[in-house]
Amino acid sequence: MSLILDALVLQRADGVRLLGPLSLSLVPGDRLGLVGESGSGKSLLTQALFGVLPPGVFQSGGTISAFGTRLDLPGPRRDSLRGARLAWVPQDPLQALNPLLTLGEHLALLPGLHRKESGRAALARLAPLLKRLRLSQEPAFLSRFPHQISGGQRQRLCLAMALSCDPELLVLDEPTTALDPVVQKEFMDLVLDLQRERGLGFLWITHDLAVAALACDRLLVLYGGEPMEAGPVAQLLSAPRHPYAIRLLEAARRQPSAESGFLPAPQDRPRGCPYQPRCAIRQLSCANWAPWLGAPDHGLRCERPLEPSPRP
Repeated sequence: MSLILDALVLQRADGVRLLGPLSLSLVPGDRLGLVGESGSGKSLLTQALFGVLPPGVFQSGGTISAFGTRLDLPGPRRDSLRGARLAWVPQDPLQALNPLLTLGEHLALLPGLHRKESGRAALARLAPLLKRLRLSQEPAFLSRFPHQISGGQRQRLCLAMALSCDPELLVLDEPTTALDPVVQKEFMDLVLDLQRERGLGFLWITHDLAVAALACDRLLVLYGGEPMEAGPVAQLLSAPRHPYAIRLLEAARRQPSAESGFLPAPQDRPRGCPYQPRCAIRQLSCANWAPWLGAPDHGLRCERPLEPSPRP
């Protein structure tokens, strides 16, 4: 396996758990989607993978490894992987990009770090990719700053940066959230074409089931930092078994639901299944939190899993 999370746990300094235990695996060619509403821990996972957790949040259990190297332990091998073999496309490119660097300087950053390439050599090598992403190679364009280009161009710039060292795995953190529907579709088509051509594996993090259905082969559903259900996209979206996965699908289809409420703050989550307060079929034993049923990449965790039946 290329990327392996084994029982990863993230928590705050006050002992409140934010994510996990979470296990998943990703190899080149995989298209895995991580789905859940805001606050479910999706972006925290990305930050843990790339060593940029917010102050006061730390890893308290489990392991993260990629290509046989622990990413959660310091060392030169770890640093050589991030940005080279494992790359990241952020959710908010304007915030992620350095306002004091030109577009050309951004594109030369990772090749200079990992390949010791000059800026001129890096831009020459990346010319076919920039053309594919519809980013001009003219000096007048490359001398601009991030605030001087459109949101769609900024997102494509971040994708070009992520691909600049020919990674094998890509993590995309809600990359289409701030884009209008037309630009979103163009960006998704670009990513999927490049994924097929390069044999990339990717972890696509999103709250949007429609995006996940188009982009991914497998899904892992999170709620309150806990994995709820995992499986092939076609099966999970046609016959989900966990009540929360069903609720997500109904919300995506704008179907009315008897369930109400909001995801509670981490310190207010109940013992056992975090979905209890909103679940229409909860029972007392849900406080015991059932074991994971099935394989890590095809199963669920629920006291009362519903029998699989195709959804209309």
